Amino acid sequence: MRLPFIINIRWKFLYIFMFTALILLLMHLGWTNWLLSVPQPLPQKTTLSFGQRNSLERGKYYEISVPPTGEAKYISADYRLWIPNGVETVRGLIVKQHGCSDDSATELGLVHVNDLQWQSLAIKHQLAILGSKYPTDYQTVGRYPDDPCNSWAVIDRGSEDALFKALRDFAQNSRHPELATKLPWVLWGHSGGADWAMQMLQKYPERTIALVIMRCGGVLISPSKPSELLTSNINPAVLQVPVLFALGETGSSESVLYECIDLPKQIFSRFRKAGAPWAIAEEANEGHLSTDTRFLAIPYLDSILTSRLTTDGTELRQIDQAKGWLANSSDHSISAISQYQGNPLEASCLPNQETSYKWQEYVTTPSFWNQMKYKFCSNKILTSILGAPHLINSCYPHKISLTQKPSTPTDVHVIKISPTENLLTWSFTPDLENGLPHFRIYRNNNLVATLQGQERNGVDAPEPPNVVLEFRDRVTTSKDIYTVSAFNSLGESISQASHLVRET
Repeated sequence: MRLPFIINIRWKFLYIFMFTALILLLMHLGWTNWLLSVPQPLPQKTTLSFGQRNSLERGKYYEISVPPTGEAKYISADYRLWIPNGVETVRGLIVKQHGCSDDSATELGLVHVNDLQWQSLAIKHQLAILGSKYPTDYQTVGRYPDDPCNSWAVIDRGSEDALFKALRDFAQNSRHPELATKLPWVLWGHSGGADWAMQMLQKYPERTIALVIMRCGGVLISPSKPSELLTSNINPAVLQVPVLFALGETGSSESVLYECIDLPKQIFSRFRKAGAPWAIAEEANEGHLSTDTRFLAIPYLDSILTSRLTTDGTELRQIDQAKGWLANSSDHSISAISQYQGNPLEASCLPNQETSYKWQEYVTTPSFWNQMKYKFCSNKILTSILGAPHLINSCYPHKISLTQKPSTPTDVHVIKISPTENLLTWSFTPDLENGLPHFRIYRNNNLVATLQGQERNGVDAPEPPNVVLEFRDRVTTSKDIYTVSAFNSLGESISQASHLVRET
């Protein structure tokens, strides 16, 4: 019975040891130099009052509200759409549906479309991105007091019709009439949004390119049957749609464990045995939230989109499973289908070797030291004592390894905005793997700041949703030379040097 107490003592000892080691390291390296290496947030608004091209503005945003009418049960429905620049005809739509928590159902649902990493996927395949905002009022909703999420998470209570109404309005406002047609879509949902997306898949399989459901997604809820497995009356077309279940390994309650882990496993098993190209991945050491799912989901969808989208977009190609890979959830082994030793209809179906390796990392428990590093730098009290409270904003565990360095920053300009201050601006192109990474600012080859890129939170929404590539620095001499680098764990890509180009 003393074992938990002993384990807690060991963790406390390790915290003390790591804190002492950090203090000694800081004494050796210098406190100021260490703080320079801690990522600070980029500004969310520009300092400049005159026109300056922002390389991160790669598309146009539209917003629409659809109030409930008739028999609709939802409280309100707001939508934000993003369309990449230069796209004459949108080939498809990425629908990112938030969950039921108070945070997700506020602005976080809309800012999904502001995510620069997801935008990179949309640009590559000429897709639009749609985010929504369905409030869940746990205090005042009277229609479903025991399950207020169902005022919108059940599609036949109004959210389905509201979505199509929004798409018709977006088609007119954006001058993209194809949005009002049967445009194919990728459905992504978290928690209650996963249940919503699963219902949409069952009803519209012919127009669904792929489905990624982050937690939950195993229950079809209807007014007459509050909890019914999505296994009766299977539409054969559903068996042609690739689905990726991204589950948490742990749950906070019995209901979450059942609805968001056990049920999806049952659904996966049933449909996989029927031959559906489905995959299931249980993220190690994580529960209902996740910051790493996108590093599996985006390359997965990139491969599926390449395989399924046709040039004219009139119909979707079927997945050739013979060219895919299989992953075993029991021992985490992976192999090409032709070399798989077990029963293929019990394994996860993945599109290629790349996503199989990422799946393997996703489900594997991180090393002890990576876990300790995360526990340390996500401790708000400790990081505040060290003078770096913003450290926790870039302190995610990164289960999935990166394969490439970020691209090189370009168009570095130095503008003198006051007698004592310079403003640095630069351009950068986010990509599918790195999104907007961290940056280092060098003055005369000396590091003066480390800047945090666009991060993501536990519901896969971007933080912050808006950033500008600017840095304010003190003036030392009129001949200061600046460079900017973009970096990740594989290294950095450094821009060409730039000096003062003009004064405001």
